[in-house]
Amino acid sequence: MERFLVSAATGAMTSLLGKLGTMLTDEYKLLKDVRGDIEFLKDELEAMQTFLLVMADVEEPNPQAKLRADAVRELSYDIEEKIDKFMLFFNHESSSKSKSIKEILGKIKPKVLDIKTRHKIAKDVRDIKRTVEETSKRYARYQIDGSSMPRNNRVDPRLCAIYKDPSELVGIDTPRDELVKLMSDDGGELATQLTIVSIVGTGGLGKTTLARQVYNKLGANFDCRAFVSISRSPNMTKILSSILYQLRNQDQDHAGPGDPQFIIDHIREFLKDKRHVNTTTSSSILFQAG
Repeated sequence: MERFLVSAATGAMTSLLGKLGTMLTDEYKLLKDVRGDIEFLKDELEAMQTFLLVMADVEEPNPQAKLRADAVRELSYDIEEKIDKFMLFFNHESSSKSKSIKEILGKIKPKVLDIKTRHKIAKDVRDIKRTVEETSKRYARYQIDGSSMPRNNRVDPRLCAIYKDPSELVGIDTPRDELVKLMSDDGGELATQLTIVSIVGTGGLGKTTLARQVYNKLGANFDCRAFVSISRSPNMTKILSSILYQLRNQDQDHAGPGDPQFIIDHIREFLKDKRHVNTTTSSSILFQAG
């Protein structure tokens, strides 16, 4: 799962960098200029990969930053496709050398063709390098600062997802039921031990909506429950107060003093011998215990 998430965030960067590293080994007889260009590409793409990994942790990137990330991901796929063709040529050439003299004499291409192909590869690599250089200049070497992701006081968009009308949700039943199954034992009953299920993905995929639907479906099976949204800079006192308020079903102002430890103690005391479900959304993590 972790590998899938990294792939979704960075496109083909990981596999592409591995292939470029392979092409720099002695096994690949590259022209001198081509080797230098491949080394340049590898360095630049590593910078791009870092940019994409940082962007994956940005909760609400501005449109310009998101556009940059999308463009860099698409570029990684385009480059990988071309590198695959280069590697296919070299691998074919290498395998031909291991065949018998008779096979070589019957199938070998003229040497001139090999030279032409190598020079074409060199030209294609230069074109890739030029594209990467243009991208680098356009996006200022992929550096992200505070101006890229301005903070504001907008209403958390996840609040809309929490109260979305179920009739408007299309295709959510299957992933919801799969999550419920993960929280159940072989007999289909809800597990009695602590169960943690994580819903992960980039922003806007509907993680909060899905978590809320699971929460609603399972709620009747528990003595008490709570659903809270957690930002990247959470106010833990407010979050804990909200949990206690929902569990005890009373006015949040009467949840107790604003001391986190005091609230935690009350939550622990209240949950003794109770089946409870607590859903938090940020990276949208679902907790269920009995």
